[in-house]
Amino acid sequence: MESRIIRLLLEMYPVTLRDLERELSLRGDVLERSLKALVARGIVEVEPLPDRTYVRLLRRDFAFSGLKPSQRRRVRHHGGKSEKTKDYDGPMFG
Repeated sequence: MESRIIRLLLEMYPVTLRDLERELSLRGDVLERSLKALVARGIVEVEPLPDRTYVRLLRRDFAFSGLKPSQRRRVRHHGGKSEKTKDYDGPMFG
């Protein structure tokens, strides 16, 4: 979510909260929570004005390269049938 916000801020300026909501198709509370985390890290600044709230990017030194191998989910296989042979002969229990 935060990377989508940063990418949009790198492309567009000036940006309001309404612009971000519309471009990212997010609810206001979800967007505000993500912006609060970015503000706490010093990446963006939120400027509330009487009629609009603007979001400004403070840093521009970002490099997006996708997932690291350590971030990929491992596929877990559960409950497969075992290939053991049965110890009994006969139709039922032997």
